[in-house]
Amino acid sequence: MGLEGRAAKAFFQAYFSFATWQGRQPRVKRDTLNVTLDIGYTMLFNYIECMLRLFGFDLYMGVYHQLWFRRKSLVCDLMEPFRCIVEHQIRKALNYGTFKSSDFELHKGAYYLKSGMKRLYTQTFFEAIIAHKSAIYKYIQQYYRCFMGRKSVNQYPIFSYE
Repeated sequence: MGLEGRAAKAFFQAYFSFATWQGRQPRVKRDTLNVTLDIGYTMLFNYIECMLRLFGFDLYMGVYHQLWFRRKSLVCDLMEPFRCIVEHQIRKALNYGTFKSSDFELHKGAYYLKSGMKRLYTQTFFEAIIAHKSAIYKYIQQYYRCFMGRKSVNQYPIFSYE
């Protein structure tokens, strides 16, 4: 939707202004910040997928993200409130110098994380996600209860990042 896209553009531009933000382009690998976001979002996606499997959801039937060839649309929907975990962790890691542009190498116009840095990035994102494991679990559990109880939308859970 156009409104969401404009809001996201303004958010990323302000939130990552210190890092010479060029714009969000998933999976393109045109700059190190986009690659870092992709890594974090992929880890978050996989974690949310595991939580949804615990409750027996059909991962392919989303609410906002519609059924499309081999896309786990419900996972895409339910990871949205938790993206801030990844974004905050990246901002913090860049400010502390944990993540650096030199952690990447340019190959045929695309940036790739150097092999020796994969453990650091994985560990950093894993720790950030696990720090919110209870909140994520409770959110999915409440979502399940609302969904199965056919509750109104105003009774569905809200995740508050603190």
